[in-house]
Amino acid sequence: MVTRLAIVFTVLFGSGAISAAPKLRKAKAPPVDVFAEAQGKALRWHFEQGEVLELKKFSEQNIKTQGVLQKRSVFHRVLLDSGAPDNARGFPLTGTFTSLIRNADSKLAYSEYENYSGSFFMKPTGEFVVAHGQYMPNIRSVPTFPENRDPQIVGDANLDIGATWESPGEEVMQFSTLVTVPFKVRYEYRGTENIKSEEGEKNCHKFISNYELTYGNDEPGKPRVFGYVTAVWFWDAAQGIPYYATEEYNVIIVNEQGVANEFKINSRSYYRKFKKRVEKDKINLASQLKEAFVQKNADVDVRVTDTGVAISLPDVFFDTNSAELNKAAKKTLEQIIETLKATDFPHIRVRGHTDSTGDADYNMKLSEKRAERVADLLIDDGELNADKISFDGRGAKDPIADNETEEGRAKNRRVEIILLDK
Repeated sequence: MVTRLAIVFTVLFGSGAISAAPKLRKAKAPPVDVFAEAQGKALRWHFEQGEVLELKKFSEQNIKTQGVLQKRSVFHRVLLDSGAPDNARGFPLTGTFTSLIRNADSKLAYSEYENYSGSFFMKPTGEFVVAHGQYMPNIRSVPTFPENRDPQIVGDANLDIGATWESPGEEVMQFSTLVTVPFKVRYEYRGTENIKSEEGEKNCHKFISNYELTYGNDEPGKPRVFGYVTAVWFWDAAQGIPYYATEEYNVIIVNEQGVANEFKINSRSYYRKFKKRVEKDKINLASQLKEAFVQKNADVDVRVTDTGVAISLPDVFFDTNSAELNKAAKKTLEQIIETLKATDFPHIRVRGHTDSTGDADYNMKLSEKRAERVADLLIDDGELNADKISFDGRGAKDPIADNETEEGRAKNRRVEIILLDK
């Protein structure tokens, strides 16, 4: 019996006398390289590590809700830092998505009303890879380009004028939960064209895109979305990003309560890449600003922050519990404006602050009004570009000194003109 068991064991598991059958190894699939296909093509996204992508999207919006029309101007500013490229997933991008608003036809500063952060991967063709449950970026994989077809390719795979392709995209919308609305984008290539934008004039590849949004049904308590979006794109092949785009958005969104909101939006978008200021550059800029006007007014402070260089205007520049600037403040601001006109900056954020005493809601509103007043003065009196200036109020949220002392509270009551790094 023992011998028979030993024979069975030997046959099944092997021994020195009888060897096991060799295991067959699966051939390894070659490693994925999403960048290989992009070589030598014009219509492909491209980033270097350390670059910052800035998107500035200006929209004129008409929103009709239950017969009431609201008009507003919205400025979406997206800033994305590019990390080390990943051969399997593409370019890692992480940054902020900020929405700012002002009254329609206003030439004053924008007020921030939404700010989100997000990170994702983008393949050279334009396909996004975003973690589940993340809101931003809410419009994904637009524009996306066809694999193995491009204006640079000679032969059947060339994109001649009039050539078309289709690619999937999706939009994420906020209701009581995040809802993903998938769609298919239709593209048509239109050749090259010279286009002027705020960055100058360039010869770009032109193409158009359009897609329909259809989501949901008549089920009570569920959102519905339907409409269409069209856009014209001008692509900067040398930079590997869009240069300029226009968009028309005609969509009706029915929320969970059954209320329909009709959106008619016309927008223009500007893209650029740049390197953000390093710490040394910020320190040099702060020193230059101090030499320019701080010596003439000891109440003004200049400091380096995580996001840029902040010029801090003290509480004494304002009347008590008021957003009105006094004469001393206006004189100092004239000096600041002259310096800003000779300074390169991507954007100015004017931010109001208070100490922690008193009602929090009152402090928040006062800080916002003071920031708005300074921002408007930079535009009206200083003739600085309104599209590069925004404001917000922080109340007592960001103290720079101890609120337990009078000296500390005085430092915390301030308005900062922040020259942002990016």
